[in-house]
Amino acid sequence: MGENPEEITRYIAGTDMTGALDKARLLNKEGIGTLLVPLECEPEEDAFEKRVEDLRELSRQMGMKMIRGGISVRLSDFGFREQPAKALERLGRVIRAAEEYALAIWIDMEEPETVENTLEAYLDLRKKFPHLSITLQSRLDRTSADLRRVIGARGRIRLVKGEFPDPSGKSANDPEEIRRRYLGDMELLFSEGAMFAIATHDEQILEGASKLQKNHPRMMEFQMYMGVREDRIRSLLFEGGFPVTLYLPFGSSPGRYLRRTGAGESSFKK
Repeated sequence: MGENPEEITRYIAGTDMTGALDKARLLNKEGIGTLLVPLECEPEEDAFEKRVEDLRELSRQMGMKMIRGGISVRLSDFGFREQPAKALERLGRVIRAAEEYALAIWIDMEEPETVENTLEAYLDLRKKFPHLSITLQSRLDRTSADLRRVIGARGRIRLVKGEFPDPSGKSANDPEEIRRRYLGDMELLFSEGAMFAIATHDEQILEGASKLQKNHPRMMEFQMYMGVREDRIRSLLFEGGFPVTLYLPFGSSPGRYLRRTGAGESSFKK
């Protein structure tokens, strides 16, 4: 898929921080929360350090502009595969900067082979940073057990369907089975969880979560991608009265993001 201007305008909040902040501020005026997502950086030492400084500056700008929301990050953008301890030290600097402005940091989950190390890192970091959040993917066989681990630690969870199948075969690939797993994981969150995000565009899941929230209120929000089902975002917010946060990716080279997620409602896996 090429990087045509229509796709970039619809699915990407800006090619730089300024554009993303302007988009976030407009959405906040509508009552929509924003989760800013800087796109991937190169796997080099200098790039990892630059990512830290860029995110610290992003936090400062969000705070100064009074933007409501948070920042979503990937451990790989801090060099987690190459130097895990150094990567977590870098992430700690980012979290501290965000906390100065009461901004939340959400850790995205990546390929299945990284899940265990990512989860262990999150549970350790959460002892120092209680507002840190983690993403879990319902398509993986292990996710229900992981949910219980995070709930037991009183962690905050973003539940997604998941875009990365497990090459070992320990994941579901059938859309109906992935939905079934998601619905089961979601019921566990409403039963035992405290704070969480239901991140999906699936109408059956949205309806189920809306009913559960009305019957068993929790500190939850819906999260959705920019450019996908934006009419539904507003109906959840204005008609349903539910908190909604929009996922705002930004960066100068969005091609990898657009290829990975797909530019179209049916291709988004959240």
